[in-house]
Amino acid sequence: MTNLRYIILLTAMLVILLFSGCEQDLNLNDYRNSDIENMLVVNSILNPDSLIGVSVTHPYFFSDKHVTFKPITNLNVQVAGESGEWEKLLYNGDSGLYLSKQKPIEGELYKINIIESSDTVYSYDVIPRKVAIEKVEATGEGPMHIFWDTDYRFTYKITFQDTPDTENFYFLAIEDDALVDEFSQMGQVDYTADYVFQVLANTINQDIQGWQPDGVFGYPFSDKGIEGELYTITVSEVLQTPLVGMIKRLPRKIKLYSISKSYFEYMVSVLSMDYDESAFKGNLW
Repeated sequence: MTNLRYIILLTAMLVILLFSGCEQDLNLNDYRNSDIENMLVVNSILNPDSLIGVSVTHPYFFSDKHVTFKPITNLNVQVAGESGEWEKLLYNGDSGLYLSKQKPIEGELYKINIIESSDTVYSYDVIPRKVAIEKVEATGEGPMHIFWDTDYRFTYKITFQDTPDTENFYFLAIEDDALVDEFSQMGQVDYTADYVFQVLANTINQDIQGWQPDGVFGYPFSDKGIEGELYTITVSEVLQTPLVGMIKRLPRKIKLYSISKSYFEYMVSVLSMDYDESAFKGNLW
């Protein structure tokens, strides 16, 4: 009995020593890299409805306080479409963007060059073609018990035609569309029941086990498995409030965007890092 107690006490002492030996003070400034901090970060979302705008900043060290981006204002930023003619963009202090005088055209390849001293940063992408929503059907049921006895479930069926013979990528968002003097709110939007978002979940689950597309900001998807089909997406929204019965109408705005493959891959990478999903939507608001 005495020997057993001695062994237990000795083991406890060893564990405490091991835990204390794992502590180590790090000076984060030792990890700073001036070469990386002087690199250029270029962001641009090209939309046929808007002028081409390009944001250029430096990266920031992860432990520094970061409130707003500080744009770089003295660069030579150029853009060219398939005509090959380069246009120099003018910096706009109000927006913090280098702005073009043109709107991008669907289906065309655009190139962006940023020239700083002897270095040139370039990027390119093809503007995807718009996709039309063919039909929207909405149904509601409740009150019912989902989380509470006063819950309501609204189901949205969104039909669109996927363009055949090409790889396509999309972003679907369902948003509150109430006017200032109206009452409305967004509930929990569940995208998990639909096939295209299960394909997305299977990809994200390789990095984040158990991730599911249920949020309020919308999600990207590809046409993998529905190529060329007239397809209907089914999404549901749950409102956990007894006030639903007071609403004469439930205003919702449904947006279906065509996005490029590179933007789709960027969104998937953000989701795979379990990052704040409100950030990746960018100028798609």
